[in-house]
Amino acid sequence: MSSSLVPSAAATIEQLHRDGYAVIEDVVDRATVRDLRDRVEGLLRHEREHPFDPGADRVEVAPDEVALAHFDKIWQLSDDERRRVARRIRHRQREELDTPWPVPAADVCISFTHIPTLFDDGRSQRIFNLINKDLAFAPLVEHPTLLDVMDAVLGRDAVILDMSVNHVGAHTDSGGWHVDSPITQVPEPLPSFTLSIQSAWMLDDFTAANGATHVVRGSHLTLRRPPTGHDHQEGEVVLEGAAGSVALWLSQTWHRHGANLTDAPRCGVIVQYGRSWVKPFVDLRTPMTAEQARQLSPRLRYLMGCNASAPVRG
Repeated sequence: MSSSLVPSAAATIEQLHRDGYAVIEDVVDRATVRDLRDRVEGLLRHEREHPFDPGADRVEVAPDEVALAHFDKIWQLSDDERRRVARRIRHRQREELDTPWPVPAADVCISFTHIPTLFDDGRSQRIFNLINKDLAFAPLVEHPTLLDVMDAVLGRDAVILDMSVNHVGAHTDSGGWHVDSPITQVPEPLPSFTLSIQSAWMLDDFTAANGATHVVRGSHLTLRRPPTGHDHQEGEVVLEGAAGSVALWLSQTWHRHGANLTDAPRCGVIVQYGRSWVKPFVDLRTPMTAEQARQLSPRLRYLMGCNASAPVRG
């Protein structure tokens, strides 16, 4: 990786505090980008051919149509993915001692439920738990500039809340304005300090035409949520950059992904960092093997959740 063109962490922190977002250009060299992009394509193919499906129960349980109706409002799901999501939710409930959610699906913390891996009628795809599927992505998490930013804004004991791939398909619609978990569960006025920071590593060029992330400059200072929908907002900015760049925004910054109007997909690696006491979006620790752990630094293991969760006391 090349860091010669990376601006100082201090400048990035200043922009995050002022505008709620920043783009650092040319963090990763082109050869590394090509390698990571090829690795993503392999994982995308494998998971499309072998999607996570815990299978039907011994006695098939009818899907919770009320819960799935909530998913249908957010993502365009194929019938196959819709059935898999229902099975994942049921499987998880059984793993958790058959404990139901105490609130409707629309009110469940997004960190506690399953997110489709295929959406936009199968044109877009996510890869969760990326680092445990290929350790070649580990250096992105530990890039010195990003760690300096996280140390300063979130604390030295910050952890990873999510590490995934977002592969936005060609000719797909934009997303709606939102803020990121855990702010989604907090009543207004939102906290005046940052709970998490999202970073998006660009494995393709991010442009206004192919669905790059849109943010609203200074929206983190409003201490409120954005209006629902896709309408243009005053101060709206598109986070464009060449492949190898990284975009960052605060959890409370209003943002959405744009429509991909091109004939090609747009791919990025998402790494979300949060304060140590924020519950992660993904459990990165449980799938980690001892062999994988030996290849990771102590700092990275902690970031992934090792020794960063409540112990069994007594």
